Amino acid sequence: MEAAAAAIDPRWTVSGPPGAPLVVFIHPTRMNRTYWTPQVQALSPSNRVLAVDLPGHGRLEQEHFTLPGAVTLVRAAIDSEHAAMDSGVPTVIVGLSLGGYVAMALAAESPGIADALVLAGSTAEPTGRRAHSFRALALAYDRTHRQMFDRLTDAFIRRRYPGGLGDLLVRSGFAYRGGSEALRSLAGQPFLPRLAAYPGTVVLVNGGRDVAMRPGERRFLGIARRGRLVTLPGAYHLSSLDRPTEFTAVIRTAIDEAVAAADARHSELGRPEVG
Repeated sequence: MEAAAAAIDPRWTVSGPPGAPLVVFIHPTRMNRTYWTPQVQALSPSNRVLAVDLPGHGRLEQEHFTLPGAVTLVRAAIDSEHAAMDSGVPTVIVGLSLGGYVAMALAAESPGIADALVLAGSTAEPTGRRAHSFRALALAYDRTHRQMFDRLTDAFIRRRYPGGLGDLLVRSGFAYRGGSEALRSLAGQPFLPRLAAYPGTVVLVNGGRDVAMRPGERRFLGIARRGRLVTLPGAYHLSSLDRPTEFTAVIRTAIDEAVAAADARHSELGRPEVG
């Protein structure tokens, strides 16, 4: 099936055939919806794909980031698609780093909003001593000279992701103020209880070389009701860019599980009562 023409909203972009399984992408700090280009291109021919810009990032760079505001925005984007289609359409939310934390907060508040979560690079609980590292990185974004940070980031991204992807990411820009606000919003927030409140499938994805996130992955896996852990060898924190084919395969499996879960719900609703 040929993908429908993309529909662009100031806050998000939608592409792919209406009525197909819905895949929602939430980007990491400083990035924007462009971050998910490899996955959007791979999945939109057969899925409805929605990629958001969080407050303080991308098209919304002039807004201030708060965790409740980010949750409200992503919920609005998903609700708009559910309203335009069948509200029971199979739905998978994919978030990396900041995006994973926003996904957990949303799923805790609205457990029925998605059949599966794919949470990448977001298995460090930002409380206690760990909160200090979130605040320290936010301070680095604030105090480091913007032009120097831009030059270092641009050079790294272009070198690590050749073939046009690095250039695309650099052209889309990096949101330092929004990233700093996001890190401070996460610092001190507990996410393990939020994940425990979600009843659906949870796929935790970490790069094999992501030293910041991997130490906490077992705690997150243990708290998820229906969770599993996927490690992508050789990948660092931005695992979806480091191993795009393998990462996309993980999402496809989650989509299949979401479709099965939606079919099971429909079967239960259609089953006649006995007695």
